[in-house]
Amino acid sequence: MKLLAINNVTKKESPIYYRNEYTAKSDFILIGTETVSFPIFFSIEMAPTGEKTVEVKVMDKIDYPLVPVLQTLKNEIFSMEQKGLLN
Repeated sequence: MKLLAINNVTKKESPIYYRNEYTAKSDFILIGTETVSFPIFFSIEMAPTGEKTVEVKVMDKIDYPLVPVLQTLKNEIFSMEQKGLLN
């Protein structure tokens, strides 16, 4: 399994300033060399302590175990947020 990209990131408007919600499309190589694309929904929420948490939902069914896919997506989204790519 390899994450190729998270594309078409769209921020949803929200009146809650400490929580940002996004939709996007993720591109993976799950098995072999075939590329699989599926939509995702994710949110980044800042706790009162300043810690940020990332929640991810895969919006389609995929033929692969979900836990490693979600963990890979969370890590990449957190990295993108740290670099300021999700404004």
